[in-house]
Amino acid sequence: MPERFGSLSPFVAQAQERIGAANRDRQAFAALPRPVAPRAWMSAETDCLAALRAHCLGQPVDARPLLAVMREAEPFVQALEAHRREPQERFRLLAERYSYPLNITLGSEEAVREYLLMRLMVQDRARLLKHSLVEMESDELLLKLNLLALYAAPATDLRYLDALNYYYEQLPEQWEPAGQHAWLLVSYLTLYAQALAAQVREEGACA
Repeated sequence: MPERFGSLSPFVAQAQERIGAANRDRQAFAALPRPVAPRAWMSAETDCLAALRAHCLGQPVDARPLLAVMREAEPFVQALEAHRREPQERFRLLAERYSYPLNITLGSEEAVREYLLMRLMVQDRARLLKHSLVEMESDELLLKLNLLALYAAPATDLRYLDALNYYYEQLPEQWEPAGQHAWLLVSYLTLYAQALAAQVREEGACA
């Protein structure tokens, strides 16, 4: 229920309505918009989490091209790996780097995307099969899924959509993430739906 999300209840209610409308109407599903990938690294006037919520609702995010050179991807991947047993620190690192979340779609971020995909489908998947989602750090897991859902919409590499599909199928009914940012489950489902709709449109255009 949206009410349990406190100050973010309005966002959850709006996102659920968008998903519900898409599930009820095939045309509404096909018309789900997806955020437009940038052509250059963007600097946002907000933070990663607020921008994710805006992307889910089709709202604009105030951002501009960043003139300064962004850190290279490989050292960032090394930083994530160095904190592989510290999910809260990895969450902080990802949220800091992707204050404008759509930067994850840039060509320069391929190494990061591949690393996140590998973590989801190898280490996280093994932990999920051995234990359960209840025992996993939900905030970091869901942030990774949110970021890769943004990339899966325009991507031709279906491995990313397959990963989203896998975790969607593993979600227990009525699962309530225990993390500080439980609403990331709602944004993941919304961005996942947008990615699916984008692929449906792409397949229709190629038919």
